[in-house]
Amino acid sequence: MLSRKKIAAIAMCSACFSFWGMEAIAAPICVNSFPEMMPQLLADLPSYSNRVIQRARKLERQEDTFSYVIEAGLPDFRPLALKQQQFTPSAADTTEQVFFSTLNRQYIKNQTITLENHHWLFVTPSSQGWAVVHLLSALHQTEPGAIAIPPRNATNGSVGKAIQLWLRDYNAYCPE
Repeated sequence: MLSRKKIAAIAMCSACFSFWGMEAIAAPICVNSFPEMMPQLLADLPSYSNRVIQRARKLERQEDTFSYVIEAGLPDFRPLALKQQQFTPSAADTTEQVFFSTLNRQYIKNQTITLENHHWLFVTPSSQGWAVVHLLSALHQTEPGAIAIPPRNATNGSVGKAIQLWLRDYNAYCPE
């Protein structure tokens, strides 16, 4: 039998995840295709990314220079043609591509810096559901005439890990 204190604690805890009747991270809607799933992923991506960032923080640091993901942009599913020129594939390529942007904020010495990052995500269906193949990210250059920063492998960065965690949760909730 639950005591009144435990019931109150559970009610307070559940209120932490709900704001005006809306859940902070809603239960996913199970869909069949990756393009139908992507808006759900992007809606949850800032929360997942910020949790990955917070887990990576070292509490003894004097300065906090971490970025916080504020928003994730709309997906663009127009793929770039990637031909296999080195070998003849033995299986069909089931990899899906999507481009999206994130808006990040950084606080350094009472100054706010806003950054826009562009991401190129590759996913593929697996026996456990969808899986990340690769994530490339590049910082948006705002200065005219600035040299473009080449994309970097961000598969194990905060956004890449957040996508992997989200897909893990989605695949657990929506088994095929």
